[in-house]
Amino acid sequence: MGSNITQADYPMQTRARYLQKFGKRLNPYANEFRHVVVDPRFSNGAAKATHDGKGEWVPIKPATDAYFLIGMIRWMIENNGYKKEYISIPNELGAKKKGYRNWTDMTYLVSTKEPKTYLTGKDAGLGQSDYVVLVDGKPTMFQEADNFADLDAGAVMNGVEYKTVFRTLKERAQEKTLEECDTVCDLPLGTIARIAKEFSSARHPAIEMFRGPVQQTNGWYNGQALCIVNMLVDNIDRKGGYISGHAAYKGSVKGDKRKPSGIRVDTAKAKYQGKKPTATRPWYSGYAVPRGVTPNFYAGARIGYPYKIKAYLNYYNDPAYTMPFNQSVIEALLDLKAIPLHFSIDAYMGETTMYADYVLPDTEYLERLGGFKTYPPVKTQVWGLRQPVVGSFDPKTHEYKPIRPDTKMADDVLIKLAMECGLPAFGKDGGGKGVDIYNSWDFWNEYHKNDDFKEGLDPKGSLMRLGGKFQNPGPKSQYTNAYSSGEYVSFPGGRQVRVLFAYQQNVALYKNAMTDKYFDGLPMYRTIVDCKEQPLDPALLKEYPFQLHTWKDAFHTQSRTMNNLWLASIKPQNYAEINPDDAEKLGVKTSDWIKVKSPSSELLETDYPNFKKRIKEDYPNYIGSGWFKFQVRVTSRIRPGLFSVCQSYGRFGAGARKWYMGGKEQPSDERIGAGFHLNPLYMADPVLKDIVLIDPVGGGTQSYGTPLRVERI
Repeated sequence: MGSNITQADYPMQTRARYLQKFGKRLNPYANEFRHVVVDPRFSNGAAKATHDGKGEWVPIKPATDAYFLIGMIRWMIENNGYKKEYISIPNELGAKKKGYRNWTDMTYLVSTKEPKTYLTGKDAGLGQSDYVVLVDGKPTMFQEADNFADLDAGAVMNGVEYKTVFRTLKERAQEKTLEECDTVCDLPLGTIARIAKEFSSARHPAIEMFRGPVQQTNGWYNGQALCIVNMLVDNIDRKGGYISGHAAYKGSVKGDKRKPSGIRVDTAKAKYQGKKPTATRPWYSGYAVPRGVTPNFYAGARIGYPYKIKAYLNYYNDPAYTMPFNQSVIEALLDLKAIPLHFSIDAYMGETTMYADYVLPDTEYLERLGGFKTYPPVKTQVWGLRQPVVGSFDPKTHEYKPIRPDTKMADDVLIKLAMECGLPAFGKDGGGKGVDIYNSWDFWNEYHKNDDFKEGLDPKGSLMRLGGKFQNPGPKSQYTNAYSSGEYVSFPGGRQVRVLFAYQQNVALYKNAMTDKYFDGLPMYRTIVDCKEQPLDPALLKEYPFQLHTWKDAFHTQSRTMNNLWLASIKPQNYAEINPDDAEKLGVKTSDWIKVKSPSSELLETDYPNFKKRIKEDYPNYIGSGWFKFQVRVTSRIRPGLFSVCQSYGRFGAGARKWYMGGKEQPSDERIGAGFHLNPLYMADPVLKDIVLIDPVGGGTQSYGTPLRVERI
């Protein structure tokens, strides 16, 4: 679902090989294998799924994933399409007795009164316990339940009504009919029920995802719903099931550290701390947003919220090109009051770097040192060691000598900056007494001496010779193999026995700072919502009846490869793709030109004066009043109602046009800038008006579904 498994998923090659083996060759049930792709676009994965007549492409309407997934949950609950024994187990003891390695929270009682938290043993007057279940209607601490607990049940205690997670999930799923779900998804009636039936009756059912369901304003809940679908059929960590992740090998650098304090400028990982009842901008939970909310950084910096910043360091990032509604990013970068100092570490003069006050030239990708973990589909423990394949290290100082003399490894630049700023953990004794950290080699050599590593960057050691550390996957290996527990993935480094939570209490305890209302702990039937969790105005959708959609070719990254002219020559430009039905209504054919605007693109003329000054230069297809022109490609690979543009094209940096350094013209090629870029078309949040629509819970951008108006030129 929303995972282009043979073209742009992570890691694409590994997943594609698994799919081929599982569906075509090594699976003893290969003749029964059925691959269903739920995606607005007929991707390469969908082509693979349908070429033998057994698979299916389900052309879901963008931003309706919640209706599809919760609709599946409804059918599965109402038609016994779930593993009742498994989800009735309340604890580890019960799981072991029945031969399961994990269990779920489906029998745990949750309050119906906000904040909707689990009932604890203390609250129930039973004793010390994080959860309480019902056993034949009797409240019991979850660890004391023997075998099973009541699944679809509830109780009133101390005047408060409590229900099991399963019952609350069932009631949530029943808020919409399956006919409503099919209609919202714009699918033939009965589609969701049919697929749910096929899925739940399969020997080894699994539903997986990537950006499609989660890069939306309802993305957190969509991802949660998809995980619950897998829980209901007991496939988490099983062979042929859903792999949720595991721990890589770990190293560390010791020495004194300094933890960051205060409030992040993107207001992530912090509860609202203002004096007013509600905030003027969103704040994001550290539980649901483990990294950050990049768009909110630029929009906040522009207005000095929650405080003004003095400097901005950009590294290996190109938000001026890649960020949806990127005009907000560029406006902030060009506003000296908002960002007085901007310096960028970059190997190319990219779209963000070209706006910097100082550019610190980075080395190429073949000139880096470090390490890299892997993604969940790799079922064994792995740590890849990244080593330069060109250049050299000084044998005494270990300073890296790059191919281009005016460049440095980004790690070296950061370490030198840290030393100039007097930060701990760098320089003399930076890694502890007698361990100096002066450069990248020093850091990574020490990192690979601790925890799961021993030998550091010894050229004669196995780490350097093998290019990393890899668990032996063989069944007779001295190490734990991938399926040491029979049907379960071993996932070394991670907890083997665990409870799987369908209900997310940490989310239910967090308030939307814009409304002062608690978030929901269960998935919700929603499409696109704003920062106050309000749906878009239906009148707006009628005025802008098309939907924006984007995807990526396998031979490009999003913003780092169009300046490789060998890759650019594979497909010299992109197009705006529309369905033949839409082309007929518009009266256009392939190679004709159309114009398109969004509800927010007209703001370019009024709210973004710095961006407006550059728009003709950076976007030659801009024709004024919020309209952009695109050349059309008519294809049945996308569903009707879509305006789909492949990313990586329409570059206005990275050598796409003439540029100068020190008064001297630098290499450029207009082929780098060929095609079209769609990010200024994304819709801004109608409440905030200066930032793309963002998931209030998870912080992801609304990457699919922006309403558009499309007309023939």
